[in-house]
Amino acid sequence: MTNNKKRAEQGKAEAQYRLAQHYEYGLDVKKDMSKAVIWYRKAAIQGHALAQNNLGQCYANGVGVEKDVFQAFKWFRKAAKQGEAEAQYNLGQCHEFGVGVQQDESEAFKWYRKAAEQGHALARSTLGCCYAFCIGVKKDESEAFKWFRKAAEQGEAEAQQHLGQCYACGMGVEKDESEAFKWWHKAAQQGDVIAQSNLGYYYNLGIGVERDEFEAFKWWRKAAEQGRAEAQYNLGHGYASGIGVEKNESEAFKWFRKAAQQGEALAQSKVGYYYNLGIGVEKDKSEAIKWFRKAAEQGEAEAQYNLGLCYELGIGVQQDESEAVKWYRKAAQQGDTDAQNALGCCYELGIGVEKDESEAYKWYRKAAQQGDAAAQYNLGHCYELGIGVKKDESEAFKWFRKAAQQGFAEAQHKLAQGYAFGLGVEKDESEAVKWWFKAAEQGNATAQNWLGNCCASGIGVEIDVSEAFKWFRKAAQQGEAEAQYNLGQCYANGFGVGKDESEAKKWLAKAAEQGHEDAAQHKLAQGYASGVGVEKDESEVFKWCCKAAQQEYAEAQQLLGQCYASGIGVEKDESEAVKWYRKAAQQGFAEAQQHLGQCYASGVGVEKDESEAFKWWRKAAQQGKALAQSNLGCYYELGIGVEKDESEAYKWYRKAAEQGLAGAQYNLGHCYELGIGVEKDESEVYKWYRKAAEQGLAEAQYSIGLCYAVGCGAEKDESEAKQWLSKAAEQGHEGAAKVLKDHDF
Repeated sequence: MTNNKKRAEQGKAEAQYRLAQHYEYGLDVKKDMSKAVIWYRKAAIQGHALAQNNLGQCYANGVGVEKDVFQAFKWFRKAAKQGEAEAQYNLGQCHEFGVGVQQDESEAFKWYRKAAEQGHALARSTLGCCYAFCIGVKKDESEAFKWFRKAAEQGEAEAQQHLGQCYACGMGVEKDESEAFKWWHKAAQQGDVIAQSNLGYYYNLGIGVERDEFEAFKWWRKAAEQGRAEAQYNLGHGYASGIGVEKNESEAFKWFRKAAQQGEALAQSKVGYYYNLGIGVEKDKSEAIKWFRKAAEQGEAEAQYNLGLCYELGIGVQQDESEAVKWYRKAAQQGDTDAQNALGCCYELGIGVEKDESEAYKWYRKAAQQGDAAAQYNLGHCYELGIGVKKDESEAFKWFRKAAQQGFAEAQHKLAQGYAFGLGVEKDESEAVKWWFKAAEQGNATAQNWLGNCCASGIGVEIDVSEAFKWFRKAAQQGEAEAQYNLGQCYANGFGVGKDESEAKKWLAKAAEQGHEDAAQHKLAQGYASGVGVEKDESEVFKWCCKAAQQEYAEAQQLLGQCYASGIGVEKDESEAVKWYRKAAQQGFAEAQQHLGQCYASGVGVEKDESEAFKWWRKAAQQGKALAQSNLGCYYELGIGVEKDESEAYKWYRKAAEQGLAGAQYNLGHCYELGIGVEKDESEVYKWYRKAAEQGLAEAQYSIGLCYAVGCGAEKDESEAKQWLSKAAEQGHEGAAKVLKDHDF
C-alpha cells in the first residue's frame, strides 16, 4: 500500500488506478469515494482505460462526485475507444437510453457488439436482446439465441432467463421445454425474478419437469417476495387453491392485493371477487366494484363480466342495465363465455337493450360452441321454442345433451324429457330415467318429481312406491308444487308411506297456496268437504274451489257449481251454479255436462230448455256418464228435445244399465217387455228387472214380483212374487200394495 501510494504520487497511472480502488473498496485504508475519484481522474487523464471507465461510473451514479451524465459519457467513450469491454458496454447503454448523449440505438448496438465480441457476458446478453427486440438492428432470432447462449454459458443470469424463453417459445431454436426449464432453473438460483416466476409455472403444470406443486409454490414465493406481480398473483392462486401449500384464503387475498396494487389486471379482478363475496377479507361491495372497474378498464374480460353483473343486479353500484350490457359486450367480444351467455339473456329478455331474439341466439351460440354449459342449455332452449332460429327438436336435444354431459342439471332434465317423449330423439324411457336421476341427485326439484312419477308408474324403471315417495318428498321440500301435490296424494292413499290424512292435507295445502294447477286446491276443497284429514269447513271448501275454478280447472268449476247449487260455504245461487257448471262443461268435464243438462231439463238457474238439456246430456253420455245415458234414452223414447227414436232409446238405456244404473236397468227391462227399440224377450225382461230390484228400486221390485206371479221370464213362484211385492210396498209403491191386497199368495 505504501509503495503503491508513493508510485501513485510519482504519477504512475497504474499505481493511481490501484490506489483509487483501495479507497473505493476500503482495502488497507479507510473507504473514501472522494479520494477514489481523485486518483481515478489522475489515472484517467493519463489514458488509463480502466480508470476512465470507473470514473465514468462515478459520474454516472454520483458516487464521490456530483452526478454528471455528460462527464460519464465522455470518460466511457475514452475507455471504449481503447477497447475496454466494460466501457464499451456502458457506452452502449448511454446511446441506447440517451444518457449524456442523444439516443441512438444503432450506436448502442455497435458498442454492445464490440464488448460482446470481447467476451463481456452482460454485453452478450444485451446484444441478444437487440437482435430479439430490433434494438439498433434488424430482428434475427437465431443471432439472439446465439448471444443469449454465449452469455448464459458464462453464468449471466439474465441471459439464462432469456435463453430459457427462447427454448420455451422456439425462438431461434427448436422448442424444448426441458431446456427451457434447465436454463430458468440456473437463472432462478441466481435470484432472477422472471426465471423464478416461470419456474413456478413449469413446476405447477409439469412442463419440462415432473409436476411438483410444492416446488412451484417455493419459486412463486421467491419471485413474489421480490415484488414480481405475476408471481404474487400465482402465489395468491396457490393459497386460494391449496397448490403446494395449505389452502388459506386470507393469504390468497393478501398476495392478490399486492399484485393488484402493481396494476396486475387478473389480480385486480380476483381482489374484486374476494371483496364481493367476503372471501379472505370482510365483504365490501364498493371495494369490489372499485377493483372490478380497474381490471375491466385494462380489458380483463372476467372483470368486465363481473362489473356487468354488478350493474345488472345493483351490487355495490346503482342498478343500470344499459351499463351492464356495455360491460357484458366488452367481455363477450373477447370471447368470455359467461359474458356471451349473459349478453344472450339480455337480448332474449330485453334487459338494457332492445329485445332481439336473433342476437340472443347469436351470443348463446358463440358461448355454446366454446363449451359453456349454461349457454348450451340456452341454445337448446332457442331451438326448442324457435327463439331467433327455426324450431328444431333434434338440434335442441343435441345442445341439451352437450350441457347435460357437463353436469348441468336443468339440461339433464330437458334431456330426460326428450327421451321420455321422443323429442328430437327416439323415445327411450330407461334413458329418460337415467338423466332424471342425474339431475335429481343434483337437487333439481322438477327432475326429482319426474323421477318420482317414473318410480310410481314403472316408466323406464320397475315400480317402487317407496322410491317414488322419497323423490316426491325431496322435490316437495324444495317447494315444487307438483311434487307437493303428489306427496299429498301419497299420504292420502298410503302410497309408499303410511296413510296419513293430516299430512296429505298439509302438502296439498302447500301446493294449493302456490296455485298448483288447481288439482291441489281442488283436493283441498274436497278434504274440507269430507272432513278427511282436516275438520269439515264449508267456507274453506268454497274458498279453495274458487281459487281452483278461477284457474280454469274444470273439476273445481263443477264443484263450485255444486257449492252454489246447494249453498255450501256460500249463499245458494242457482244461476251462479249454472254459470260454473257451464264453464266446466265447455271444457268437456262430463259430470258438469250432466248437471247442466239437469238444470235445463228442470229450469233450475236457467230457463227450461229440453233441447239444451238433450244437448248436454248427449255430451256427458258420450263420455260414459250413466245417468246422462239413461236420461238420453228417456228423451229418445218420449221424443223430448229430439225426434222420437226407440232404437236410440234402447241403445242408451242399455249403456247405462250395463254400468249398473238401477233406473236404466228398469227402463231396459221395460223395453224388452214392450218391444221398444228391440224385440220382446221375457227372459231379458226378468233379467233387467231383477238387477234393478236387487238395487232396491221399488218399481223394479213391483215388476219382478209380477214376473214371478205370472211366470214371465221365470218359473211361476207365488212365494217369490209375494216377497218382491212386499219389498216394493214397504217403499210405498201403491201398485204393489194393491196386488198384495187383491190377491192371496
